[in-house]
Amino acid sequence: MRQKNVNILCINHEFPPIGGGGATACYFLTRELKEAGNSFTIVTSAFSDLPLEEQINGGRVIRVKALRRKREKSTFPEMLSFLVSAFFTVKKLLKKEKFDICFTFFGIPSGPLAWYIKRRYRIPYIIRMGGGDIPGAQNRFKLLYKLLSNPLKRIWEESEGVVANSEGLQEKARKFHDCKKLQVITNGVDSQYFCRQSAEKREGIELLFVSRLLEGKGLQYIIPELEMIQQKASVPIHLSIVGDGPYREELIRLTRAYHMEEIISFEGLQNRESLLAYYSRADIFILPSKSEGMPNVVLEAMSMGLPIVMTPCQGSKELVTDNGIIADYKHFAQAIIKLCKDPELRRQMGEKSRKNVEKSFQWKQIARQYEKLLKQAVKKG
Repeated sequence: MRQKNVNILCINHEFPPIGGGGATACYFLTRELKEAGNSFTIVTSAFSDLPLEEQINGGRVIRVKALRRKREKSTFPEMLSFLVSAFFTVKKLLKKEKFDICFTFFGIPSGPLAWYIKRRYRIPYIIRMGGGDIPGAQNRFKLLYKLLSNPLKRIWEESEGVVANSEGLQEKARKFHDCKKLQVITNGVDSQYFCRQSAEKREGIELLFVSRLLEGKGLQYIIPELEMIQQKASVPIHLSIVGDGPYREELIRLTRAYHMEEIISFEGLQNRESLLAYYSRADIFILPSKSEGMPNVVLEAMSMGLPIVMTPCQGSKELVTDNGIIADYKHFAQAIIKLCKDPELRRQMGEKSRKNVEKSFQWKQIARQYEKLLKQAVKKG
């Protein structure tokens, strides 16, 4: 007998157009869960002039007041302000409506609220980790991690499931706390939307990087190598850096220091529609990151039929097989040179990228796994 559909309360301090990969995952998972017949309400952060309440993907999105100032990044005090506002909003919601399950994005900041809801209202919860909510992941939260470690372990243990989006992230989580409820469900991509289009190209090879501009994304190790890459590849190269963040000024300084102004362009934060043109013009997608969960931008690049050069961080094992090259910083430039010099290899790897997405990484497939977990949690709860 098919189990009944569930009413989901989703708590996530980031939801498009604000946030990064976790926000994107929340958008597509709730969309697919709704299409499967479930219902959802998302409680997220207010930002700028976004409406405080609206219907998106057939569900309700409620934005609560928070101190958030930047679209791409949130500080801990800003997260805490969201948690406080969300607490009062959720209490009001639960007086009016019955929810079967709480789907919580990130142990920090939303985890404590999910734990409270279970204790007070007997509603079970699952947590989808993002990477930054694992103690030790970000230096900027070093002191806070020490204070939050024990409460976070308890939040994990009392959940009905803790989901990592890659094996690497699961391993990192186990080093912090070997919770038996840890499991892996990968990210996905909207492969119907992210399809290659015709686009005007520059002469030579177009490298593309898309992400928040943070120190941990590793571009500072690649910029000094670009002139050498161009010389050895014997072809003009250009790197488009799409995104924004606190490390932007340092990257611009490096670009000027190495006289890379003609090779590198900073394109800023782009909306979803504009991204298609950048992916379509690109020949190679690069992500020299120190740490990830499972990067949505790599999945988008794969869906667009691009070969990938990526460091051996979390998610690389699942995403980069026969469709690109995994290389540490010492060998990253050589991997780019290899692809620059071999158009047939680029074509073959690009085709593999698209096929791998169609086979294993579509949001509909990923949402089925979450739906099963959510319904199991409701049954147990």
